[in-house]
Amino acid sequence: MSYKFVRQPLASGLYEPEGVYLSAPFAGQGRVLQAWGANSTYYAQFKYNGAPLQGHIGVDFGLPPETTLLAVDQGRVMEISYEPDGFERYIKIEHHWGESFYAHVGDIEVESGQLVVRGDEIGVVDDAGRQGAIPYFHFAIRVFPYNRFDGWGGFSNPLPFMDPSALLPENEFNQTIVFEPPAMAMENQGMRRP
Repeated sequence: MSYKFVRQPLASGLYEPEGVYLSAPFAGQGRVLQAWGANSTYYAQFKYNGAPLQGHIGVDFGLPPETTLLAVDQGRVMEISYEPDGFERYIKIEHHWGESFYAHVGDIEVESGQLVVRGDEIGVVDDAGRQGAIPYFHFAIRVFPYNRFDGWGGFSNPLPFMDPSALLPENEFNQTIVFEPPAMAMENQGMRRP
């Protein structure tokens, strides 16, 4: 017996039923400014659901202001909100495998409850209020089952699930970029974290 899918060419994200394969969360290519787990000493001063952080809980990408942000997979917009002194304006999308999280978002082009498909435009990278700072965008995912009290806020490193062609090579600009870890909001009792 022959199966049709055996003869078809592989297309990213279409024929891997047991894994999570994401398209890029932005149009074009981005440079990793702060990797998953980076700056553990700095982030230990911040708590997420009462647990001190073990490191950076996502990936910060250097992107030009107003770069289009895209849904990484089909899902439903579950939350659009604002965290002062932290993630600022953010979007969470629920997927069959977990959640995707977009922070430091400028204009938003979706509404809470809206269904999205892979590659839909959901917003743009924020450029407001950060004069002199490198424009960046924070992206993270939570994969079921997750534990919000694990010192990572339940988040996982998204890079292993992404297509490497969305990332600029380390030496692309032939220059060193100094990127200071951005502040996070200090957790107060009763504070709700995204």
